[in-house]
Amino acid sequence: MIHVRCYGHIGTSVGSNEVTLECADLDSAELVDRVRGMVTGPDPGFTRYNTLVMVEEGEAFVPAGARRTVRDGDRVALIPFSHGG
Repeated sequence: MIHVRCYGHIGTSVGSNEVTLECADLDSAELVDRVRGMVTGPDPGFTRYNTLVMVEEGEAFVPAGARRTVRDGDRVALIPFSHGG
């Protein structure tokens, strides 16, 4: 399982500030796409291009530019660029 904390409008779009993905290792861009797939309303406004992914060890990156594998058991935060402050 991969535990995902959703900040800002990502959490609002998904309907929860935390989600769990029932999978083992997952490409970071696909992780964002799977969370986008949980949205039932209109376009959520976040993509692999405008979302910062932060892994529990402190590594932060944009999935479209720095593809990385997120591992089973990781805790990940998704932070939209337009998060505010």
